[in-house]
Amino acid sequence: MANQKKNTGKMKKNSSKMLTMSIILFIILAIIALCIILGKGKIAGYSLVKIETNMDSGKETVEEPENKMEILSEKKFLASRAKEKSKLSVVVNGEEIDINEVELTSSNEDVIKIVNGMAVAVSVGKTTITATKDDLTASLDLRCIIPITSMTFTSTDSTIKVGGILQMKLVAKPSDASIETLKYESSDEEIATVNSNGIVTGIAPGKVTITVKDTYSELEKSVKLTIKK
Repeated sequence: MANQKKNTGKMKKNSSKMLTMSIILFIILAIIALCIILGKGKIAGYSLVKIETNMDSGKETVEEPENKMEILSEKKFLASRAKEKSKLSVVVNGEEIDINEVELTSSNEDVIKIVNGMAVAVSVGKTTITATKDDLTASLDLRCIIPITSMTFTSTDSTIKVGGILQMKLVAKPSDASIETLKYESSDEEIATVNSNGIVTGIAPGKVTITVKDTYSELEKSVKLTIKK
C-alpha cells in the first residue's frame, strides 16, 4: 500500500509538471504568434513567413497623352468683296509646326480657298478648313461675309414688363450685310437677358442697357430699357 501511494504521488507530481510545461509552452507559442502578426511575418528582422506578392499589382499604369492638333486663323470672318486673306497656323500639343508640313483643304473653294497657307475669301458663305498631318487631323469653320458699314436701332419700346419680351429692331447697312457677326449683350442679366437674335426678356424691375456689337468691324450701338413689374 505504501508503494502504491508513493507511485500515485509521483504520477500526480509528473502530471502537474507536464501541465505547467504545457501552459508555459502555450504561452511561448502565443507570444511567438503575436510577434509574427505584429512583425508582419518577421521576428528580429528575420522572415518566418513567406508572403507572395504580385510586383505588377503596385505599378501605376501611365497612359501617354494623345497628340492633339489644332488649326488657327488670324480672322474668323473674311470680307468677300475685298478678297480678304487670313494667315493659318497649325499647332500640335501646344507647339506650332511648319505649315508646309501640313495638308490644308477647304470644303468649299467657291467660298474660301487655300493659297500658300492663307485662307482667301472668294464669295459669301461658310466653309470648313481641314489640316492633315500623318494620322492627325483638325478642322476650323470660317465665314466669308459682306461687312456691316453702319447700324442703328429703330424706334422701339423702351419699357417692358417682368416676364415680357421685346425684339430689338436693328437696321444694318448695306442691306445685304452679313449679320452673323453681331453679338448682343445685357449690362445686367439679373434685370434683363438678351439672346443672339436680339430678343430681350425682362427678369426683374430696374434699368438695363442692351448693346449690339459687330465683332468684325467693332461697330456698336446701345439702347436703354426699363423693366417694370
